[in-house]
Amino acid sequence: MTTPNVTNRRGEGFLYLSIMICFCVLYAPQPMLSELADRFMVSKPEAGLLVSVTLIPLAIAPLSYGIFLKQLSALTILKWALPALALAMAWSGFVQTYEGMLTLRFVQGALLPAIMTATMAYLTSGREGAELSRVMAWYISATIFGGMAGRVISGQLASMISWEWVALIWAGLLLMVTLMPWRRATPKPLNLVKPDAQLIRQAMTSRGNALIYVSVLCMFWVFAGYLNYLPFRINELDASASTGLIGQSYLGYSIGIVSALTAGWLAKRVGGPIRAALIGFAVMIGSLLLALGDVWMLITQVFVMCLGMFVIHTLAASEVNHNARSLGGVVNGLYVSCYYAGGALGAWLMGYVYELFGWTTFVVVLSCIGMTGALCMWLYGRQWVAGR
Repeated sequence: MTTPNVTNRRGEGFLYLSIMICFCVLYAPQPMLSELADRFMVSKPEAGLLVSVTLIPLAIAPLSYGIFLKQLSALTILKWALPALALAMAWSGFVQTYEGMLTLRFVQGALLPAIMTATMAYLTSGREGAELSRVMAWYISATIFGGMAGRVISGQLASMISWEWVALIWAGLLLMVTLMPWRRATPKPLNLVKPDAQLIRQAMTSRGNALIYVSVLCMFWVFAGYLNYLPFRINELDASASTGLIGQSYLGYSIGIVSALTAGWLAKRVGGPIRAALIGFAVMIGSLLLALGDVWMLITQVFVMCLGMFVIHTLAASEVNHNARSLGGVVNGLYVSCYYAGGALGAWLMGYVYELFGWTTFVVVLSCIGMTGALCMWLYGRQWVAGR
């Protein structure tokens, strides 16, 4: 006889799998953006919007979804949102117009925060201390691995089969996880907090958090902007480059897991998290010099950029939590909003820079935005950390 605790543990394991596949869906079209631009006869920034539009709901969700989802259990949301996401993904493979594809990508983006919020709420419910840290480490690892796998696997598949079949494969995997044993786990409430304007204002102004938020927005602007237009640059340098090769270029994302896990160790060695984050910015911005080289230099650049970016991400998130006090949920919600807002803006607007002024200017603008983020982090360290 299976006990409820065993059922819950098995169900939680499948929830990690489901969130990983959701992140695969989020980034699945990215290695094929150049092909999709040709298919729909649209410009680079319009093609980039197919990724950017899914990040917009992720940016607004932490401050708005609590209003709509507060009364539902985590498992109820997952039971409806996962098959809906599968349907939207399958449909996106067969849509014939750019406007239709863009609409379906927005629908996918709107469903993803509900799934992510429900999954995280369920996994963290009733946990504290080391157990909570363990659960969050597994969750973050699943999102990083999913982001990489979605790009790499989709690129490999697209080199052998059409986008229609790629979309159907991811939709099928989503339906499979929908039917897995997590459905029999014990329901838990979401316990979401309705956003409050005064609390949001406090979280923004508390202990220089605004500087961290701007720094993180700039960081993910650079990261998402570069990765979104990498396929176009590879095809520009080598017209015969396959989507398989483009997909492989995102393998550098894997270094993010190592980088995130060692960020705390690095901070202890260099004199604190802010110094380590500034080193991360130096690595990320410096890596853009590699972007001016050939295809293999571009692929190498992804590894180096991820090495720096995930150090910043890990330590910045830890720093705002250190400042959170009684505003934990709001502070973290603002962090996630700024993170994905930077991604949405970078993944879209940098396409216009690339289209109008070329790749070199594109890289220079990314460097300037990265330096703005580094400056904000330095100002935060000077004003707030030194006085502790």
